Amino acid sequence: MSSGRPAVPAGPVDSAPAGFLSRADQRRVLEDVLGGMALGAHDRRIVKWMAGWDASTVLTVASWVTRARTEGPAR
Repeated sequence: MSSGRPAVPAGPVDSAPAGFLSRADQRRVLEDVLGGMALGAHDRRIVKWMAGWDASTVLTVASWVTRARTEGPAR
């Protein structure tokens, strides 16, 4: 991520990612990692809800989604 915001971890997360993200930034992080996926109304409600969690949790979940999309199914 840019503009001084904490980045989504690119690999396994061994400790809570540090930094602050506003609720709006957390929502953007989640929307970015879910980009290209069709989302229903409930999906969007959950993104909005998760954007209220602490930044370290949102960044960790975003990391999982990013890595799952990149790496594909476990072999």
